[in-house]
Amino acid sequence: MIIKKRDFIIILLFVFVFLISCENNKKITSEYPVKTQNSLVFRITWKDYSGRGETIQKIVDLYNEEYNDGSTISLVNGDEDRENIEVLLKKKDSEMIYVMPYRYVKYFSDKGYLVDLSTFFEEEEQLFYSKLWELGSVNAKTYGIPWLGHSVCLLYNKTLLKEAGIDGSSIKSQESLLEAIEAVEAKTNAKGIGLVGANHNDVSWMVNQFIYGYGSSLVNEDGTKVTINNQNSKNALEFYKNVLGAHAQSTWVDDTGLDVMKYFRKQQIAFEFQGIWGSTDVERNGSLFEVGVIPLDDINLCSEVGPMMLSIPKSMSNEKKEEAIKFIRFLISKQAQEKIMDGEYSLEHDKYYPFRTPIRKDMSDSLIFQNQPEYLSFLKGFSNPSIDVPVPKWQTIKEEYYAPGLHKVMKGEITVDEFLKMIETEGNAILMGLDIKSRVKD
Repeated sequence: MIIKKRDFIIILLFVFVFLISCENNKKITSEYPVKTQNSLVFRITWKDYSGRGETIQKIVDLYNEEYNDGSTISLVNGDEDRENIEVLLKKKDSEMIYVMPYRYVKYFSDKGYLVDLSTFFEEEEQLFYSKLWELGSVNAKTYGIPWLGHSVCLLYNKTLLKEAGIDGSSIKSQESLLEAIEAVEAKTNAKGIGLVGANHNDVSWMVNQFIYGYGSSLVNEDGTKVTINNQNSKNALEFYKNVLGAHAQSTWVDDTGLDVMKYFRKQQIAFEFQGIWGSTDVERNGSLFEVGVIPLDDINLCSEVGPMMLSIPKSMSNEKKEEAIKFIRFLISKQAQEKIMDGEYSLEHDKYYPFRTPIRKDMSDSLIFQNQPEYLSFLKGFSNPSIDVPVPKWQTIKEEYYAPGLHKVMKGEITVDEFLKMIETEGNAILMGLDIKSRVKD
């Protein structure tokens, strides 16, 4: 068949228009989106096409529809890769608002990459739990504004406890917890409790709940000296390793938090330490049992908290900074905070599941907490938290010595005393600014 020149041109034009249309309809998922004249980029720590990203997109859409005045906010993918974030922060004329863990706010503010937001949010500070607000601050200056987060609770399988003749509401101490664990193991096929022991981020925050709960700390108040090497810390570690460890899953010394969630979901353990996602994870996988929630304060432990902060890079222009601050104010408003609890959507179950909680102090009267009061337990830990990274330089201590050292303790490769002494020695060296690369690690 012979195609006339005119027809050939028409076909080419059609293909060209089709390709342009596809390009315009593509969702921006790159970390380097196409810039428009009046736009800011909001970098989250999840994929924008994930359930969590879609929930956040709705919050961004609400702002763009009702509160912007000629500019727009574009949502883009992100992660918690520290090196990747540092590369982005170094870029000139940044148009990006960042979501990042509080420990990274401390780390990057210490490097001088972030804007001091103290004077812009003086009135808002009173709306938040004071200890959480402090996590976005270094040297009395605020570099990160709390947005959403979690506090860890002790979750339990109501079915297994019922089989063991235990009422979860009666667990009000570590002694009653141990009695419940022993009853479960005596009367069911499950192990008592899920623990983390792998050389991983999770072992640090998991164990620190016991360190703080037993009356110890990682550093002194001004962050200049390591304070962990004491009898309280030793008691905490020995209770975790020897007492609870005797009732944990057989692989616990090499397991992460994700592994523990799997064992809990399969009803192979009766208790686990998790945030709100641990409860909704069971719902999303068939709700084979009801989940009970115990605030860690009830058993004299301090709850791991993980607030995600909103930060602005130093390289952002003053004009863009003004719009960024306006957007942050919206994100921490009660209206936007309530939208966090809408959760991520599951097509399989046609239901929304919360994955983090709001952080404002006045959220307990929100409708979702009234309808599901068990979620209120996940707010209680914000008042008495365990702080995994209390000062910027602790991030280095954690990665180089603390998490690897805890793993060695759990495996029995070093003693608790050796670990505490190592953290005191190496930690103080890092706090004093000595070059760790020139030091020999065990």
